Amino acid sequence: MKIAFIHDWLRVNAGSEKVVKEILSIYTEDDIELYTLFNKLLIQDQKDIIGKTKSYTSWLQYVPFINQLYKYLLPILPWVIQRMKINPADFYISSSHAVAKGFKLPQHKMHICYCHTPMRYAWYMYEDYMKDINGLKVFFINRVLPFIKAWDIKSSKQVTHFIANSKHIQHQIATIYQRESIVIYPPVQVEKFTLNTNPRKDFYLAVGRFVPYKKMDIIIKAFKNMPDKKLVLIGDGYDAKNIKHIIDGAENIVWLGYQHDDELILYMQNAKACVFAAKEDFGIMCVEAQATGTPVLALNYGGYKETVIDGLSGYFFDDQTVESIQQAVHHFEKNPLTDFKAIHEHASKFSVHRFHSAFKEYVRSMYIQYKSTHS
Repeated sequence: MKIAFIHDWLRVNAGSEKVVKEILSIYTEDDIELYTLFNKLLIQDQKDIIGKTKSYTSWLQYVPFINQLYKYLLPILPWVIQRMKINPADFYISSSHAVAKGFKLPQHKMHICYCHTPMRYAWYMYEDYMKDINGLKVFFINRVLPFIKAWDIKSSKQVTHFIANSKHIQHQIATIYQRESIVIYPPVQVEKFTLNTNPRKDFYLAVGRFVPYKKMDIIIKAFKNMPDKKLVLIGDGYDAKNIKHIIDGAENIVWLGYQHDDELILYMQNAKACVFAAKEDFGIMCVEAQATGTPVLALNYGGYKETVIDGLSGYFFDDQTVESIQQAVHHFEKNPLTDFKAIHEHASKFSVHRFHSAFKEYVRSMYIQYKSTHS
């Protein structure tokens, strides 16, 4: 059996990359090959995610500074993915949050798409992505966007079966693509993000990529208004210069930059609470924090509504505003959540083992069904 596995791109060891790692680990390196537009992971992350699996990239791999430029190339990515050479396989799996599902599929072949999200910037988070863009860029994007949307709809039709990463995304798939899907939640390494039953230290934690839609800026501004509350930031990204400017002068805020999982886990295990303000379709890091037994303060949106139990494993805040986050922190201070074991047990429902079992069984059953109708 030969499987071709197509993923959009590999930049950092974040949510979708962790799904890639676990899908690859389900199959032997002789059974599956990985295809991605470009791979700029750190060497250690490549070893961790890809291992010995054969992997292939497009010509974008050789474009200087592609890790920073890719977001400006989004209009041509459908064209690139369609022309990427993919070896013949018995069936195809895509891991898609942008264009991966649009590769050129041979006729009469099965294609299962694990959909992290339809293109957010094209469909339901346009305003969030466009907030910091202006001038000619806006004009150009608005001219190109209808063509990208049309291509996205067309490419969805070559997917045989959709897997959604949450009920939130299942709804988006039904609304945008007019397709049914099943939900298999992403894998969370609850065995790695181990429970800490000890009392927490006196700091809050915010983790994530420094990009505008993650809303790290409003978390920082909220804590600047609460100088008696310490905030630790972990992460990096192209918005780092802006973040550094906002932090300037705030003695209660510490920025540690990018940290490997081992360091990240220690901070998660010892934080009073982790704060998440982005609109996430699932939010693996939010579950990772809960796996350590640490409560979370999360935006009342999307995947968080499926992974956080309000009043047990965390509290919700309703708006992406400084005031809303401050209110959540004050509420948490008055009503701390300290049943660390219960929080960990809740997060365990999203384990890697559960993902492996559900994903492998679904693919197996769909392939048997496919073979029976194409024999």
